[in-house]
Amino acid sequence: MNCTKKDFEVQWFSGTGKGGQHRNKHQNCCRIIHIPTGMKTTGQRSRSRAENLDDAFRRLAAKLIASEEAPTKRRHSSEVVRTYHFERGEAIDHATGLRADIKSVVDGNIALFLENSDRENDRQHTGRG
Repeated sequence: MNCTKKDFEVQWFSGTGKGGQHRNKHQNCCRIIHIPTGMKTTGQRSRSRAENLDDAFRRLAAKLIASEEAPTKRRHSSEVVRTYHFERGEAIDHATGLRADIKSVVDGNIALFLENSDRENDRQHTGRG
């Protein structure tokens, strides 16, 4: 992902909690918003503006990388091509819905699945059933 400074909005605010007057008087805490995705992080662990900004950017970068990788992992793990039911003696091709004898499929005869897959693709592209 390519990001520029224009993709981020940095807001400064006073912290709350421990720290007394210094924490309440100075605006050392930051909130960073990645505008295209709407993701936000805050940095308020330190008394230093620079450390808080660095901390928030690191955590936001980790979030962005995780969100970029997550959909590809999910998509590959959920794609099931065929299911083999040994108790029932059948193999099911999920792309076409075709059921076949498991013994012939395990022996290497998947031509039936491939032919039906080609027919299904032709139907989808031409709109004919």
